[in-house]
Amino acid sequence: MRWMSGIFRDIREKTAQMDREQKLEYIGTYYWYHILFVAAGVGLVFLVIRHLFFGEPEKEFTCLMVNQAVDYERDESLQRDFGNASGIEPERVSIDSDYVFSYAGKQLEGVNESSYEKFFFRWGNGEVDAAVMPESFYRYCKEVEYEFADLKDILGDMETEDEMGLWQEHILEEEGRWEGVYLKDTPLMEYVEEEEGDPAILVCLQDEVRQEAIRAFFMFAVEGK
Repeated sequence: MRWMSGIFRDIREKTAQMDREQKLEYIGTYYWYHILFVAAGVGLVFLVIRHLFFGEPEKEFTCLMVNQAVDYERDESLQRDFGNASGIEPERVSIDSDYVFSYAGKQLEGVNESSYEKFFFRWGNGEVDAAVMPESFYRYCKEVEYEFADLKDILGDMETEDEMGLWQEHILEEEGRWEGVYLKDTPLMEYVEEEEGDPAILVCLQDEVRQEAIRAFFMFAVEGK
């Protein structure tokens, strides 16, 4: 670049009779803003390259927490604990509680209602594997004709009668389909709050990809492993 060449030539000419210390002092005094500009440009290029080629790793599992307290430390703790239990790197797990909103039959004050649209957009776009939600929101989704995945297709056959009995205690069954898991008295309740009369449930929002990770999360939620 010509302007850079001109700057270097100007510095050489004006510091020709100076020793090393004097040259550094001169450059720092009269060209500090040029140095800052170049450093900023290099930093910007580095960030762009990092974003394009070394961005966040692709998520292997994503779970949204609907109308739970927005608690990023809790979310990170759940990501870490599930990752350690399942063998999935915690960086590839996303637990997001930034989904507090109103819906028919549930009016909340002082919330970011745009998260309502974001929830359904991400669900429809296939970005979300599971969600923790109040049963009233599950019923609302059913009323507006959203469909939940059948957990029978995800969980497969239970290994023992005791295991089957444990799951039967928690299964939310609709017309022969296992459409959710009631979380009361499950290990996942360590991370979840529920309102009296409106129990928290865990549902599966898609069953076409990442089935192994989804199954692992439901096993972690109910069996703690």
